[in-house]
Amino acid sequence: MTQLSIDPEMAAIAAALAISDAPGITTSDVADMRAMLSALSPQGGPAMAGVADTTIANVPVREYRPVERVDGTILLFHGGGWVLGSIDDYDHFARSLAQMTRCRVLSVGYRLAPEHRFPAAVEDAWSVCSALQGDGPYFVLGDSAGGNLSAVVAQMARDSRAIELAGQILIYPSVAGDADSAAMHAFTPPMMPQADIARYYDLYVPDPAHRRDVRFAPILGDLDGLAPALVITAGADLFAEEGRRYAKALTASGSPATLYEQPGALHAFLTLWPDTRAAKETMVAIGNFISKRIDVVAGSQ
Repeated sequence: MTQLSIDPEMAAIAAALAISDAPGITTSDVADMRAMLSALSPQGGPAMAGVADTTIANVPVREYRPVERVDGTILLFHGGGWVLGSIDDYDHFARSLAQMTRCRVLSVGYRLAPEHRFPAAVEDAWSVCSALQGDGPYFVLGDSAGGNLSAVVAQMARDSRAIELAGQILIYPSVAGDADSAAMHAFTPPMMPQADIARYYDLYVPDPAHRRDVRFAPILGDLDGLAPALVITAGADLFAEEGRRYAKALTASGSPATLYEQPGALHAFLTLWPDTRAAKETMVAIGNFISKRIDVVAGSQ
């Protein structure tokens, strides 16, 4: 197996997780896992000019408007294996994102598995994206399962031409839909081991025949003509290789893609541990990418 090199801050977090009695998705009820993620999720965050709960296309959405001004809109899809996570769990991250980018952030409460299996989450994500109005240009952004939904929605946006995206930000995304690939057995990470990934896939897409659907495995889709992408990976994460492959495949297909790697970082580092060096640096990278894309769109009008 590959020898892992873990960032010192991440190593301390991993050590604390190892001695905790936190439940795991392979042995615990979904309700317990949802409660654990809520307990781990940071609270508070920057003040906003406005925060409002609403619906778009009958899907729950929380809108965050930054204090200074609104330069664009980010559609945020939370992580959690399509099973965990909520608008409330991502409140701190959404606020930080709005402040960093000076964009309106729309955090989407898409339906979760196993109550609502594939493709329910995709349907909700696309319903909101295709109904966006005002405060452009538009970006999709998500981590893990949310990165998967962002990649899928970016392909749907290109195909439907219902909306033009200025960019897609894919944070340690699941894009290949294969929990038994060689990359998934390359090492045992402190967070999100292969058995957990397989369990989340089973809960969201129980029928293996559906796992080659491009709405679950977007790397199998047509990657030409997509919105420019920022693909973010964490070195101590089994999804890192998928992220690298996706960025390379996008570029090979003629779709602009920038790969941003945080060696030694854990899965979920950006949202669960926002005060770490890795998270702070990554937020700056996201802000820079969005700012440059906004400038490009403005210059083309």
